[in-house]
Amino acid sequence: MRLITDTRNGNHNLDVEVPDADVKVVLDWLSRLDGKQHTLLSLERKDGWQLMVGGGPFRYVVTLGSDIDNMTLENPSGNQSTMVELCAGGQYGDFPETICVNPEQVASAVSLFFLGRELQLRWVK
Repeated sequence: MRLITDTRNGNHNLDVEVPDADVKVVLDWLSRLDGKQHTLLSLERKDGWQLMVGGGPFRYVVTLGSDIDNMTLENPSGNQSTMVELCAGGQYGDFPETICVNPEQVASAVSLFFLGRELQLRWVK
């Protein structure tokens, strides 16, 4: 699986690419997302589906997409009126708590994405 993650130094960015990362490598990179130096992780499968994780270190936004569909991982215990500030891809934004997930939810999404079973989770369009 192709992995791309950012490494930021101020407003400068250097992407790191791992062309054939396994789930262990991806989970290691995922643990580095801190919302400052590392703010975005992207996975791409050979079937064209992509999983992107932004934010860190305690809250993340996870998107799933292809040429035909885009979805965001849902936090069923989140409050729609509570906003969470995250930095994803070097850009700060406010996201509703309903789409801000914890590290365990992200790890589950990544693991299921490797197995092609990510649709077992709750996604919103």
